[in-house]
Amino acid sequence: MARIPDAELARLKSEVSVARLVEGCGVELVRQGKDLVGRCPFHEDSTPSLVVSPGKNLWHCLGACQAGGGPVDWVMTAQGVSFRHAVELLRESSSSLGVLAEPKMPGAGPVVRSTAAKLPALVAPVVPHRVV
Repeated sequence: MARIPDAELARLKSEVSVARLVEGCGVELVRQGKDLVGRCPFHEDSTPSLVVSPGKNLWHCLGACQAGGGPVDWVMTAQGVSFRHAVELLRESSSSLGVLAEPKMPGAGPVVRSTAAKLPALVAPVVPHRVV
């Protein structure tokens, strides 16, 4: 199986907005300083523990799951797919639609969602809570 070129990974990491991916999964993000916070969809979350840093294009859960990373890591975790499949999903989305970059105005532009089949979850999915 061919290796994914480092240049391609760097391009995806710089062009694909983690904030847009997180919002695409139904997580409501609220600005808190230079970061965005919301409730982590990967575990039961009573207070916002998911931190998205748009400047660094990274995410991290400070709650129970302690997961984090960049755009590829988000797709792997949210979709339950392998690294290679996550890269393929991001390649398709970013090249065909060109909408995964951070929009100029909040809420502008469509949110890209995968139509690929997900792997069965190891634990029951948690419905994300809305920040009020």
